[in-house]
Amino acid sequence: MTSAANSYYRINRILLECVGLWPYQNSNYRRAIMAIVSVLLVSGVVLQLTTFVTAEFSVDLLLKILAHCTPWLSYMLKYNVLSSNIKKMRDLMEHVRSDWNELNTMQEVEIIKKYSAFGKLITVVATSFIYLCILCVIVEQISMNLYLDFTTAANESRIREFPALIECFIDHQKYFYPILSYMFLVIVCGQTTMIATETLYMTYTQHACGLFEIANCRIEQALLITVMQDTASSLEKQSIVWQGIIGAVNMHRRAIEFIEISKANFTFAYFLVLPLGVLSLSVNLYRLARLLPIKEYEEANVSFFLVFGHLWYFFFVNYLGQKVIDHSGNIFHKTYNAQWYVAPVKVQKLLWLVMQRSLRHCTNVVGGLFVPSLEGFASITGASISYFMVIYSVH
Repeated sequence: MTSAANSYYRINRILLECVGLWPYQNSNYRRAIMAIVSVLLVSGVVLQLTTFVTAEFSVDLLLKILAHCTPWLSYMLKYNVLSSNIKKMRDLMEHVRSDWNELNTMQEVEIIKKYSAFGKLITVVATSFIYLCILCVIVEQISMNLYLDFTTAANESRIREFPALIECFIDHQKYFYPILSYMFLVIVCGQTTMIATETLYMTYTQHACGLFEIANCRIEQALLITVMQDTASSLEKQSIVWQGIIGAVNMHRRAIEFIEISKANFTFAYFLVLPLGVLSLSVNLYRLARLLPIKEYEEANVSFFLVFGHLWYFFFVNYLGQKVIDHSGNIFHKTYNAQWYVAPVKVQKLLWLVMQRSLRHCTNVVGGLFVPSLEGFASITGASISYFMVIYSVH
């Protein structure tokens, strides 16, 4: 990337390096990190599922494990998919670098900077919020257990409990703090994986929106009346307008290419994660509805934050998908509303092709079935609530 672009992607680079997904890392170092992260993510799922080996099976046990296990399963699957697509991630980053080099004017540079700055803001806010929540959970768990250990009488026994059901096949009470520390390590690893991949996707979405906006800007600049009037001859006028429209078409094509590469990199991962997210949200809604009436506030708080996290995540991903749809469609509206009729006939034919292509909105279709958009967010939440009602009415 250019030095200007690097400043907007620095946090994304640090996060990706932490989980071994930065394609420009040393290959041996990256493989070592990927192996460690994979082991931690897999162990986070396995240790929860092994509870079925020692505990008596019940529907309540199944739902409780699913509530905590499903998000980790989605992290694991998505990480493995993206780690196998390192080359495609490199292609995306090279495309970003090339897009910055294609900018011709300071106005275009300011446009891409504005969208990149918003992508950076998303990354900073999401990263700060997630790690602050993790810190609060760690401090709360450690301080609560230390306080209870200190206040419990020497002749009394106290059963310590982990924040999630796990089975390590060792004495949980004897090795409570080492196991708890390992759980925190798994949590940090899983959340870092989620933050690194999701903020990168959100930043790339902003970049695509910036490319569409630059294409709009080039069309408007090419069709300005002042340009038409100040040109000495009709041939010069046609040449200036033609070059401007060609530049807009090229930028529009680059935006579409960027979205297509993003699809190839992220679509399969989201295809696996989407049903798990709906399942996890439904189960946590059910647990929240069951825990509040019986005043199990500690577990209810966990379910509440999981529900809030799911809804926030679904909304933001779909909101950014809606922005891509809107920006790709704006080219048609701005071209139609511009003074295209004063352009030469040859240019009008080219504009007609641009308008025809922009009628088909660019979307990040997941698995050929789901389109991230505000309507998609409504569909996801509606499906989750429907499944929650089914579980609640049956059980």
